[in-house]
Amino acid sequence: MKAKLALLFIFLLLVLTASAQQVSDPQQVIADIIDEHTSSSDSEQDYTEQVDELLQLAENPLNLNAARKSDLQKLFFLSDFQIESLLNYRDSTGKILSVYELQLVAGFDLIDVERLIPFVVAGEVVEPVRVSDFTQGKNDFYTRYKTLLQTPVGFEKDYGSSGKYLGGKYALYTRYRFNANRLQVGLTTENDAGEPLFDGTFPLGFDYLSGYAQVNDIGRIKRLVVGDFRAEFGQGLTFWNSLTFGKSASVVGLHKRGRGIVPHSSAYESLFLRGAGLTLNFRNIDFSIFASYQKIDGNLVDTVSSGELAFSSLPETGYHRTALEIENRRNIPELVTGGNITLTLNKFKLGTTAFYNRIYGDNLKSQPIYSLVPVATERLVWGLNADYFYRQHLIYGEVAVNLLSQKLAVLAGGQFKLSNRVQLSVLGRNYSTTYETRYTAALAEGTGTANEQGLLMGLNLLAAKGWKVSGYVDLFRFPWMRYGVYSPSSGKDFLLQSEHIFNGYFQVSFRYRYKQDERNMTGSNFPVSPIISQMRQGFRTQLSYRPNELVQLKSSIEISDYRTDSLAVNEYGYLLAQDININLQKYPLSFRMRFAIFDTKSWNTRIYSYESDMLYSFTVPAYYSNGARVMLMAKYRYKENIDIWARYAQTYYPNNATIGSGADQINGNTRSEVKLMVRVKF
Repeated sequence: MKAKLALLFIFLLLVLTASAQQVSDPQQVIADIIDEHTSSSDSEQDYTEQVDELLQLAENPLNLNAARKSDLQKLFFLSDFQIESLLNYRDSTGKILSVYELQLVAGFDLIDVERLIPFVVAGEVVEPVRVSDFTQGKNDFYTRYKTLLQTPVGFEKDYGSSGKYLGGKYALYTRYRFNANRLQVGLTTENDAGEPLFDGTFPLGFDYLSGYAQVNDIGRIKRLVVGDFRAEFGQGLTFWNSLTFGKSASVVGLHKRGRGIVPHSSAYESLFLRGAGLTLNFRNIDFSIFASYQKIDGNLVDTVSSGELAFSSLPETGYHRTALEIENRRNIPELVTGGNITLTLNKFKLGTTAFYNRIYGDNLKSQPIYSLVPVATERLVWGLNADYFYRQHLIYGEVAVNLLSQKLAVLAGGQFKLSNRVQLSVLGRNYSTTYETRYTAALAEGTGTANEQGLLMGLNLLAAKGWKVSGYVDLFRFPWMRYGVYSPSSGKDFLLQSEHIFNGYFQVSFRYRYKQDERNMTGSNFPVSPIISQMRQGFRTQLSYRPNELVQLKSSIEISDYRTDSLAVNEYGYLLAQDININLQKYPLSFRMRFAIFDTKSWNTRIYSYESDMLYSFTVPAYYSNGARVMLMAKYRYKENIDIWARYAQTYYPNNATIGSGADQINGNTRSEVKLMVRVKF
């Protein structure tokens, strides 16, 4: 124990100066984590559920001396190797005295510790209080307003197209949560810009209403969710309808850690379940069942002789702004039901999942030339998944089969500890050409878990104190035609990232990405559609400097490069961005600012860059063409329980006469957005 205290004392001395100046703002830490895990994303996504879980941990940090493995797995940015190392360290040395002591744990570095600080504590092991587990909790209510200052043509009275928006140009979002130890209740409403509000169009006045109630850890009941929910099992090949992170510099997410049945708490209006889900625990065995029945969006075209509806598509945008979109709203019944059994032993986990899905309608969509069979409206899928820890290595995999079409999908991988500072990750996949992808979320290069074979290898290296190097190489091929590529094709994806914390004031990161794949030659038509190779490169440098407790500066430069076999010269693009974060200590006021200039040759060289936003709101704008963007956000806290946000963002395109297209077109060269939000905790 004395030796341990001596080592801990040395570590505390090394970080004392840095920690004295480094104030961990949970929301900023969460934003940085999301930014890293979406580094390869090419679109904006709704990460509400991931952020919600981290925010709950920030308000109720995990006790490192009492947390179970399942608790630590909520920290999705930690690898399985790090979690196992932490548990082994705690078992062998006893009570953890400080969060900074984690630097003594194999696989952890100062970078990891800094990210953990808002979510964990090193406290005493205390038995939980059970008397008021259902009645005493925290209430959280907030509402958000968003609008454009300019008016897109789709909102104008004289817009003659059938795509005219029937509602106002503002968007409203309201959310309520009650969290007690064993009871959670949630309610979410949303109205997108252009959707009618309280005019009789929608039965409840607004477009989207979602709610749930959850109880957990009551006798054999591990979790019961009634209302809207999601289910996550295995590695996402059989059933997984939650949003997942794709490929990123951090290869932690290659191995998925399914949470089972969980509430649906975001405003994403598609692919969630509505009904009930239950998980029972019998010592080492979890038994889950779920059932959902609701109407989903569908573009109706006819009614067949059997009396069933017929549709040509199943829109998943969640928009109900125009007469046609409203006509397509929630008009086709869908049934989803299934279950999972998971056996968990010390070093081994085995699970089996089965589910049945039926859409009560005939798919009359004209079959594209790259599709071998029409999209099925009925599926019965069974899968088997396993995790095995050998020493400090993890081997995992899943196999799934559609029993009706007899199509198979297989995934296998491993995380290998080469040393205390080096971790290797490997993931191989083979998805049948016509394997159905609805309600799956396994890692894939294409648009779903079908028609793909690939091998991904990733590496995490703690090169020195405060210096982490990570990256991956992904080789993939598509055995059959796909959208935009009328031939079997292949490609490769490479990413390398370096992060270096010099001290508590200054850190720098570098990221390089190279991606090569194939597509149809522009202007070619089937059956004569030669494919050409296209290549994209991107390089980003980011400097973060905290001169004092009040100010944090972040400077970014990003360069993109695109070329194909048919282009005579390369296309280039660049982005320069300066972020300024100010947290006033004497006043409950903080500011987030960004100024960016960009110039890209075309949409091919667009650059996505994560931008600070309000709680539960995510902005990853695509910088393209030539212009400048400015963002200013202020947050004010009143008496510890009321937060008020105001955000303004403007993008200026000096060489454009219009912005956007169709009903979203703005006549002018400026696009300005305003957001206001109030959060009340009680």
